[in-house]
Amino acid sequence: MAPSSIAALSLIEELHELSREADGDSESLQAMLSHIVRSFGAQSGSLAVVDREEPAQLRIVAGIDLPAGVIGQAVPLGTGVLGKVAQSGEPMLINGELKRAGDDANAEREERARGRPRSAICWPLSIKNRRIGALSMNRLADATPFDDSDVARGRSLVTLVALVVDNANLHSEQMDRIDRLSQLNEDMRTMNAQLKATQQQLLQSEKMASIGQLAAGVAHEINNPVGYVYSNLTTLRGYVDELLNVVRHLRGKGEGPEPVCDVDFLEEDIPQLVAETREGLDRVKKIVQDLKDFSRIDKSDDWEDADLVKGLESTLNIVQNEIKYKAAVVKDLTPLPEVPCLPTQLNQVFMNLLVNAAQAIQNKGTITLRSGFDETKVWVEVGDDGCGMPADVQSRIFEPFYTTKPVGQGTGLGLSVSYSIVRKHNGKIELHSQPGAGTRFRVVLPRVREAALEEVAHG
Repeated sequence: MAPSSIAALSLIEELHELSREADGDSESLQAMLSHIVRSFGAQSGSLAVVDREEPAQLRIVAGIDLPAGVIGQAVPLGTGVLGKVAQSGEPMLINGELKRAGDDANAEREERARGRPRSAICWPLSIKNRRIGALSMNRLADATPFDDSDVARGRSLVTLVALVVDNANLHSEQMDRIDRLSQLNEDMRTMNAQLKATQQQLLQSEKMASIGQLAAGVAHEINNPVGYVYSNLTTLRGYVDELLNVVRHLRGKGEGPEPVCDVDFLEEDIPQLVAETREGLDRVKKIVQDLKDFSRIDKSDDWEDADLVKGLESTLNIVQNEIKYKAAVVKDLTPLPEVPCLPTQLNQVFMNLLVNAAQAIQNKGTITLRSGFDETKVWVEVGDDGCGMPADVQSRIFEPFYTTKPVGQGTGLGLSVSYSIVRKHNGKIELHSQPGAGTRFRVVLPRVREAALEEVAHG
């Protein structure tokens, strides 16, 4: 093998070792450029790569014996030796004095030319016709000019440089994509948090609207027993006054004529008054307890095992005033096993379904409550014999703010919020409706939380 070929192979091997250690930063590119320039006996050189932000120009990233400030400059494609070679994709060999602007032809020109480039090679850097940049080197006037053999010898070398630069670009692009993906993930987490907060606000808003709607009915339900308890206490006070007058006269402390008291009547009526009063207070206590069970104000809003039938019946008592004047309630409730759930939120679902069922009945009708379960799920159903819904309404009934009620009589959030609550439980709401034949909503929930199932599966 000819010495020149051995030297070329040695140079490629050395450059290959450099490329394996290079990561595309300015120091590694500078080292590779310096190695090539020295190997070719050149005195200066420059390396420019396509600007990632401005692909129509190159950016000088490394240089040997260049004037201060050159590294970092932009070179438009098609401009200057570097720009023309990068654009054309063909190497350029230049022999003869490389003129600079302002040169003249007087006698001092030769003196000024000493120490200036007289021969240069510029190679394009490309991979599969994809433009990467350009590399150039220069020899001074007193050195042997470059020839075609130098151009050919440098092709394989600049290919290694192109690979290093391209790999660095790919790595940088990959890191940029990772950064963008990380930012997108962070944005998505922020959006999810905002959506969750908005959903909670929506849930609270619907709950407050529902409570406001039911406040008058609950007040009426409490007012009835309180009214006759107050009346009974007033009557009882009169009876007690009569008895006390009798006692005072018996002790000789009374004034005026001897009081007349129908003891037999009082003996019969007082126990009845006390029983009625106790019944009224029990009714108030039951309403308060149902309100407490409905809102579960004494418990945190956490997952817990609960009896859905108990929650449904408590909610029914709360909305009784909304229902009793329009519908009879028929219960066909099978006792259910307790299931993991958010009881407060499910009570809100039951309230929405019960109120909607009552509002669907024009004059007088029937609301039917059913329940059941199997090995994997439980279900609670609220049905009515009201007006029913056509197919186009059924397809939109769970959309937020969609309502068929007159303005001022509904927010359009009740069923949408109910749907979200049931989905949160990994359950579903089944709808069966026919115009003129009524509607049935069935809430179906799993008996075991999905997280618990995963633990069993991986246990």
